[in-house]
Amino acid sequence: MKSFNSIRFIVFIIIIAGIYGAYRVSSKPQEHGMSLTHNQTAGPAYLKKNADELKGTIVTPHMEQKIVPGKNVLWCSTFQLAWNELCDLGGGSVKLKLDSSMADILSKRGASKADIDDASYVAVAGFAEDGSVEKIRQELKTKFNGQESPDLLNRLAPKSGFIAYGYLFKSLPFEWAFDRFSDKLTFQDKKVECFGVEQYLPEDEPREARSGKQISILDYKDQDDFIIELKTLQKKDHLILAKIKPLETLDQTVRSVMNRMKNGRPVDFTDSADMYIPVLDFDLLKDYSELKRIIQSSNKRLNGQPIEVALQSIRFRLDETGAVLKSEAIMVACLSRTNLVFDKPFLVLLQRDSAKNPYFALWVGNTELLLPGGAGKTPKQRSFSETYK
Repeated sequence: MKSFNSIRFIVFIIIIAGIYGAYRVSSKPQEHGMSLTHNQTAGPAYLKKNADELKGTIVTPHMEQKIVPGKNVLWCSTFQLAWNELCDLGGGSVKLKLDSSMADILSKRGASKADIDDASYVAVAGFAEDGSVEKIRQELKTKFNGQESPDLLNRLAPKSGFIAYGYLFKSLPFEWAFDRFSDKLTFQDKKVECFGVEQYLPEDEPREARSGKQISILDYKDQDDFIIELKTLQKKDHLILAKIKPLETLDQTVRSVMNRMKNGRPVDFTDSADMYIPVLDFDLLKDYSELKRIIQSSNKRLNGQPIEVALQSIRFRLDETGAVLKSEAIMVACLSRTNLVFDKPFLVLLQRDSAKNPYFALWVGNTELLLPGGAGKTPKQRSFSETYK
């Protein structure tokens, strides 16, 4: 009988431990799931789009972007980091042959490496002929232990010309997962998925009490004007949410929130309050076509090169388990894809196997022997035998 009770006790402990582990988020991501890549950690996005397909979202490479009423404004520093490296490669601010307000703002270097811990990013610019692509790959592997997912680099790494590249990955898990709700939040007349906590009694709901302690109210004026922090296991990173009226630009709005945080008086979240935050889960790709112009630089190798690719990807997820950010930016002069387009003079040869000389040669230097566009489109293509029968 004692043996049976001991077994029941052990089973009870196992069940409790399982429940505890299910609600507790991994405390040290670098020690859990070592085999997961950054893409696997972020998981598949609910919304995956080219940014230009979205009518209500502005993706910007800098924070001087004006906030348009009713629109989202999204920024991540990876493109700025890549631009800064391009400036260093050119020996100063990058100028484009045709004026570009975007390039001028980027050359102010509004964000830099100083804003991020060294272990979370890679930023490099150089020439492919000098081994810059290999240098980027080595830095990624060294910093992220082979877990990196450099999708844009894998697709677009050049074999010649310059490359300017930025990569950033952050995982900010909560120690204790919040609750997930499907019908608790209405955002601008639409029900949205959300996470948070509801009123609870600490002695009855220990899990809610623990997750509630992860909320810090940094500044509160009223129900439509407040700033909070959600504490994660990454103590030197801060996850801030601010329900406020925006100023003219994203930068001005961010600065105002940061000033309020400095002067505010943080208070703890109370047991009798509710918190509901919309879930964010997207993966966007932005093409900065305004920057696709000729570079003017004191660096003779860089001067005159065209920016043919100027892309940024931003993968972001914020839910009851924490936040994950993966972003990549790339600028290159020429692509590595092997297109075979005979749009300039070319040679045609006919040669027998093992022969020392061809038996036919044609150098095509103009269009005189070429069919004009549309001339070959007939209702029925005739074979050689049909033509000469």
